[in-house]
This record gives sequence, structure tokens and C-alpha cells, in this order.
Amino acid sequence: MTQPRTLSSVAGRRSDIIPAAGLALFLLCSASSVAQRKKPPESRRSTPHSQQLQPETAASAKSSSPNWLPPNIDDLVPPVSPDVTCSFPEVIQPAGERVKELVSNLEQFTAIEKIEHAEVSSSGTVGRPETVSFKYLFSLYETRPQHLSVEETRDGQEMPTTFPKQLATRGLAAFALIFHPYYVDDFSMSCEGLGTWRGVPAWQVRFAQRPDKFPRIRTYQVGTRRFGIRLKGRAWIAADSSQVLRLESDLLEPIPEIKLQTEHLNIEYRPVDFPKRKVQLWLPERAELYVESRGSRYIRRHSFSEYLLFAVDLRQQIQDPKEPPEPPPSN
Repeated sequence: MTQPRTLSSVAGRRSDIIPAAGLALFLLCSASSVAQRKKPPESRRSTPHSQQLQPETAASAKSSSPNWLPPNIDDLVPPVSPDVTCSFPEVIQPAGERVKELVSNLEQFTAIEKIEHAEVSSSGTVGRPETVSFKYLFSLYETRPQHLSVEETRDGQEMPTTFPKQLATRGLAAFALIFHPYYVDDFSMSCEGLGTWRGVPAWQVRFAQRPDKFPRIRTYQVGTRRFGIRLKGRAWIAADSSQVLRLESDLLEPIPEIKLQTEHLNIEYRPVDFPKRKVQLWLPERAELYVESRGSRYIRRHSFSEYLLFAVDLRQQIQDPKEPPEPPPSN
């Protein structure tokens, strides 16, 4: 049997997501690349500022995690209501339907993406962040049944050199697709109960990569080598709408080949209205990534604003210039 292969985003190439056995080309959620270290164009950089990036967590209790890193999802389990029973099928099936609706409504969107990147010292001190902003384009297609294709660019480019320190983090906008029927069986899942997120009642669902499934959700690329990442995590799914409100993930196990010891990811979603399409989509508002690899530590925060659906909104703004009227015939 051919081993499924995993691709993160490659410059000039679209990454396909094929759930069938034998081939899995991947750009679902934070595909991270460490590529050739060319200096990015100065126009893409802004002056570092003094505000520090601090870890944020869904639980308020103390843990044994370093001060720069949020707790591992198994170290702190947020409280749930003891009087409410969680029916797992009644939580997961509607959540999968919401994700399917997202795929059917979403062809392309653009947004303004802001990235803050900060190095962390060996003592846990977070340095001054470097900030860059991009015009971000995300495309998601189902090109044939059970065959999704994802593509994203920043300022029209896909090169890792557009990112701070040439460390590319890609695919964050697609992480909620773990609940899509194509991918949900890649994970073992359980409902922990009814909790809250920012005051909204939400079902807490724990997930972990199944040992008999090849990891298709996230890869790390170092040079030309790619490594599938086995994840565990927790999701908050709105009790009333079944929309994914927040996702957290950690490594199930370190990756010794690239000395990846720690990776913690938080993503928060918000409703975005597109009046011209008369549709509301739940899209990422911000994401935070904490990484320790090869003796280095860093925190990266992505935020998204000014969303436009490419299929309608952007096409109405970007049009071919109109032909000038023909001059009247001369007498």
C-alpha cells in the first residue's frame, strides 16, 4: 500500500486535501515551514514595539507550564456543568453540518492579517514583538466529491520570506475542518460537558489523533522534509448554533527529528456578515501559536479583520475598466 504523503504549502503550488487512502496532500491548519533564510522585503516589516505578547488560556487555574506558555490541554480541564448531560452524536453531527455549510458558502475570502512574532529567552522572558501586516487571500474548493483544495497567499505571494524570521505559519483558517465528515474519523473524540466561552454556553469536546490514522491536519516542513504532526486538543462548540467558537491543540508527542518539543495553538472564531451574499460565516478572529524547537522558543499571534468574500464582494469592487464611450460622429 502506498504511504499517504503530506504536503504543506509550497510556493506556486496548490495543496489538495484528499481523504481517500493512498494520497493526502495537506494544507489544513497551521502548516509551518522553515525555508531558505532570505531577508524579507523591508516594506513588509514594521518597527518592533514594546508591548509583550502574553500567554492566554481558557482556564484560570495555575499550572506547571512555563510562564510564557499556556497550560497543556490535559493539565487544566475547564469546568463544566455537573447537571447537564452531553450527547456526543447530538454535538458532533450538527458541528459537522456547520463546517459543511462553511465549505459550501466559502470559495475565497480576503482579510487584513496582522502577525506579531516574539522570541522567548531561555529564562522565559518574552522579547519585543516584530509586527507585519498582509493582504491575506484564502481559497477553499471542493473540486470533486470528497476532494477539497486549499490555497492561500499574502500580498500575492506564498514564499516563507514574507513571514517574520522566515518561519511560515499557514493554513490556520482551515483548522475547524477537523469536524468536517471527511476528517472527523481521523480523531478520537469525547464530550466533556457543557461549559462556557466568553459567557456563551458551549460544549467542550476533547479530540486526539487516532494511532491508526495518518496525520493529515498539520505538518512541519524543514527544508524539503515534511513531518506529520499528531495532535490532541479541545474545542468549544456553541450550544445554540453548533458553531466552533474556539480550538486549542497540543502535540501528542514531540518530534525528535526536528527537535520539536512544544507546540500549543489557540484559535478563536467570530461571526462575519456578508450582506451582499446574505450569509454569515464563522471565521478566525485571531490565533496564537507557541513553539519550542531546536533550542528556540517563540510566540506568534495572528489577527484577521476587514473580511471580504471574493466571489461577490471583491469582484464588485475590482472590475475591468469600462470602455470609454465612442465619440459622436463628426459632421
